[in-house]
Order: sequence, then structure tokens, then C-alpha cells
Amino acid sequence: MRVVKLFVVFALLGLAFVGCSGSKQHKDASWTAKPSNLQVVFTAPVVVDSTKDNCPMFPWYFTNANVAGGARTTICEKDVLMLPGEMKKMSEWFLSNVDNTLKFNSSSHYKISEISKDLVSYSEKDVDGEKLRVPVLKSMSDSADVYMVLDSIRLKSKIRVKEGASTYMASVDMNVGSTINNNCVYISASYAFYDVKTAKPLDYGYLEESQCSDQMVIEHDWVNVLRDLILHMIDKTPVAQF
Repeated sequence: MRVVKLFVVFALLGLAFVGCSGSKQHKDASWTAKPSNLQVVFTAPVVVDSTKDNCPMFPWYFTNANVAGGARTTICEKDVLMLPGEMKKMSEWFLSNVDNTLKFNSSSHYKISEISKDLVSYSEKDVDGEKLRVPVLKSMSDSADVYMVLDSIRLKSKIRVKEGASTYMASVDMNVGSTINNNCVYISASYAFYDVKTAKPLDYGYLEESQCSDQMVIEHDWVNVLRDLILHMIDKTPVAQF
């Protein structure tokens, strides 16, 4: 079993170099005490509608209203991508999958909930010579030892076109190339861990994870990217059990 766990860790580290272009993290080596109770809070995710025409964005979500003939229509076929009802579903989906990731990878007892954007302010931190906008909770309950705050959560997809292999065609005496359409999904977020007693930021950063495939985007792709995002947030912290 230990061999399997180590393999997973190395695989995740490899993904960090592939999927985190533009990511910035501050890892505080002095934070070594595992919190007994972790409170995870997040603000509502926002979906960026970058591929509305071909509709690879969240195809498992549907509008509340039926269209002509009793059929259902996916959100990205609407003029407005996310209605309040669908945003609630999105928050529920996000919470469920973060919970599922922490359930198998956190060493601490935790609770997770959505909070209003009004409860979050921001501070600027220097990370590798660049300014980073870090979420700060305006108040924290002493029922937890550490708070994990996730904010500015963005989900988007796009089609990335790249050149494929070229073939020489003698009939026209030229190389004929091909293009490959990759369907890419992205999830990004700012995050911070805080010691409740001192309000000290223990760890913080901005992460973007992505995954591309020549296949149609399905929910499993989004779940994979979100899992990687959360694992890289808790990596090298006392919260992680791997």
C-alpha cells in the first residue's frame, strides 16, 4: 500500500509542473502542527463561458425550464450561462467534490461550507517578487484550529488547436498537415490557511490546474482537475496525510 501512495505523490508532483502555469504558492515550513479541526470555506464558483458555441462546458447541468417538445437544454445554449438555480447546483457540485478529495487525503477532522463573498477581504503578499491577492476572512469561529479559505474560483473550458503530423502527397508535391482540437478544462482559485488563535496566514497561494484531451469533455474531467487543485493546495502542509 505504501508503494501505491508514494506513486500517487510523485504523479501529483509531476502534474504540478504541467498544469500550474501562472500558479504561485507560499509554503511555510514552520507550520508543522496538524490541526485537530479544520474549517474549509469557499465563495461561490464562477463559470467563464469561453466555449458557448460547441457546449463542452458542464454538460451534466440543465436549465430548470423545459424547451419546446419537452426536451431539456444545457446551460451553455442559453444567452446567460448561469442562472441562480444553476449556480446553486454548481456550489453543491464543488462542495461535494472538495469534500470527497479531503475525505481520502486529509489527516484532520474537517467541515466544509459555502460563505458569502461579503465575508472576505483581501491582502497583498509578495511571492517570488510578485504581488499576490490573498483572501482574508473578516471573522473566524474558535470552533476550529485552522481555516482554509478558497476564493476567486474560476471554471472555464476552451478548445486548443494544435498542428498534427504532416504527410507528403506526391500527387501535389507538398506536405499536407492536419490540426488536432484539444478540449481543455481549467479551474483556478486563490486560497489561504489561517491559524484561528493568532489570525496568522500559515499558507497561501493562487493555483490553476488544467487538463486537455481530444475527447469530448465529461464531468469526470472536471472532477480530476478539481481534485488536483485541492491536492496541490494541501501538499506539504500538516493537513495532508500523504
